[in-house]
Amino acid sequence: MKILRDDSGFVIRGERFVSYQEVQCFRYLQWLGLAPEEMNHEYQVGRCSFDFFPRSKIFWEHHPIYIRSGEDLFQYGKRRRLILNAFGYSGVPLVVSDVMFKDQWEVCDFMNDYDVDFKRGRVKGDPRICFVRNYEWEYDSSHYIDSYKEAATLEFPFATPLLWDY
Repeated sequence: MKILRDDSGFVIRGERFVSYQEVQCFRYLQWLGLAPEEMNHEYQVGRCSFDFFPRSKIFWEHHPIYIRSGEDLFQYGKRRRLILNAFGYSGVPLVVSDVMFKDQWEVCDFMNDYDVDFKRGRVKGDPRICFVRNYEWEYDSSHYIDSYKEAATLEFPFATPLLWDY
């Protein structure tokens, strides 16, 4: 599959994607056996567009938002859910992901971990919204080691213990 890049994103088979992350999502859906017309890329709901609406059964918004803009993924997902509800899609699941996927195989791993089935339009747990996140980076020990090293270089004055102050 040939991926072309221009000033406004990526192009695959005439379909335009704003990010390489969306390309990985497209490649994953294609690997599942969905034809481009079944993916409903940039599906319009009111004034908003959703990244994918595979087989018109499940919405998928993929944006590594927090990394890019500091926006809270959960608030973003809830706003998108309200938009869908307002336009009559209250019974249709919404998947909101912010993982920086390396390739479509990593997308596959995460969707399997969260039991997301784009072919049937099902998610495990709350059928209204499913957040797909990579919590591993939050618990990466290197973050703690760096914090420890930084704290070790700071000067803290010794305080007299309050217990013994009379």
